[in-house]
Order: sequence, then C-alpha cells, then structure tokens
Amino acid sequence: MNKKCSFVAIVGEPNVGKSTLVNLLVGEKISIVSNKIQTTRRQIRGITTIENTQIVFIDTPGFCKTRTPLERAIVSNFRHSYKDADLLLIIIDATSRNYSSSINFIEKIKNHQNQIKAVVINKVDIAKKENIIKLAKILSAYNDIREIFMISALKNDGIDALRKFLEDTAPLSNWFYEEDQTTDITITLRLAEITREKLFERLTKELPYNLYVETEIFKNAEKKARIYQSIVVMKDSQKGIIIGKNADMLKNIKTKAIEDMKALLKKKIELHLFVKVKEKWVDKKVHLQNAGIVD
Repeated sequence: MNKKCSFVAIVGEPNVGKSTLVNLLVGEKISIVSNKIQTTRRQIRGITTIENTQIVFIDTPGFCKTRTPLERAIVSNFRHSYKDADLLLIIIDATSRNYSSSINFIEKIKNHQNQIKAVVINKVDIAKKENIIKLAKILSAYNDIREIFMISALKNDGIDALRKFLEDTAPLSNWFYEEDQTTDITITLRLAEITREKLFERLTKELPYNLYVETEIFKNAEKKARIYQSIVVMKDSQKGIIIGKNADMLKNIKTKAIEDMKALLKKKIELHLFVKVKEKWVDKKVHLQNAGIVD
C-alpha cells in the first residue's frame, strides 16, 4: 500500500477552536487551549498516522493586527505556516457576529491553485440555525472551497467525515515522521506551554500577553522528572501579581501545571517555578527564541 502524507494548516480568527480541533484530530493535547485570544504564538505541529496516511496538522496563531514586535513575530509565523501546506483548513466560529476576517482571508488565497481548501464551521451545537445557514450561503459562492464541514470540536461531533476527507485528499508521499510521533515540538517547550496555559487561565487583562515561560532545566529520570522553569515578565509589578499574596497564585499555577505534566510524562513531577523581570523582552530576538515564538 502506497504511503500518503499531507500537511494541513489550521487557520482562522483567534478563539475559534483551532487548538481544540488539532488536539482532537491528533488524539493528544498538543496545543494549549484558552478562552483568551492569541494563546497560540507559533506554528505547532500535531501528527497523526492512520494506516498508510500521515497527516501533519499545523496549528497557527489567529489573524491579528501587528502593533507590537510580539504581534509581528506571531503574524510572521502565521504566514510561513500556511504557504507551503497541501491543504488549508479554515476554521470559522458559527457563533461569531462578524466573519469579515475569515472571508477576507478566503479572498486573499483564492488564487492559490496548488492548495486544497476546506472550511470547518465550528461550534454549530451552540449557534443559531439562521447564522449557520447564512454563513454556508456566503461560503458556497467560493468555487475553490472543496468542502464545508459542520462540527463541534468540543463535543467531537462531525469529526469522522472531516477526518476521512483529510485522509482521502492526502497526496502520495513518504512520511516525514515516525509512525508513533504526535508532535515535533521539543519536550522542554511542551512543558513550558503547559505552565503558560495555567497562567492564561488565572491571569487577566494584558498580563498573559506580557510574559513567556522557559524550561531552563529538565532532568528526566526513570520515576521522576525534575523541572526548573522561569516565568519572564516585563515589570516588577507583574512579578508581584504572578507570585500573589503569600505566593498563593504561584502555588496554584504550579499545582495545576504538575497535573498536566504528570499526564504527559507518566511519572512523578518535581516542578520549580521562578519569576524573572526582563524589561522589553518582546523587543529582543533572544527572548522571542527562548519563548519559542521565533526560530
């Protein structure tokens, strides 16, 4: 049986469920999930191999304006991530009041003849029926969109048809990864992303976007992993918020992160968290590299 392999870029506006869908299709938590926009900062590859077909999902940052160096780096990652993909999977939130960014992107790529394009309308379980019909009508005007899928990634509804489509459209190709590999992200970055997810869950306003997490030491023994991570912020006041009164905030983040790290590594976790201040870290490439935002 001939091997097939497809690179599938998952694109869309912030908070439409891209990371949730990637995790579901891969069958493992690869991308962190948050209800805050721009949680994903770089292209993250999740890999699934089904019989003779390997599918490489590229979870991309959401469409965003470029006002800061960090946002420019995020957008640069986005542009690089979809240009060479075999298939573009455009995710649209059925509950959204405004689809303009998604439609503008579809207009922008309609001349990309070398790529298969499909749209996934997500969150149909909680959207108004008239909104779904209206959106489907708009999308039907684009002849280059091969398929439109109605799904609920959160409830795992409509996923089988989407998965079969991805298998059927994969081109003949050797595999790029081992059969049991689920991501190309380093383990140190995955551990850092776990802690960053917990920070996103607990922190409000702009603070989550002004920090990054770096795994500085990872000692992986047979029965226990010892992990040292730095949470890097830009101001002393931000450091105080993350630590919290009596260090309660930091303790809570640590406890939640350890739970996910145990699930990932299947062993006991010893986690040490430190909060460091690096003023204007978003302006310095070395910090963007440490954060995994740029190569």
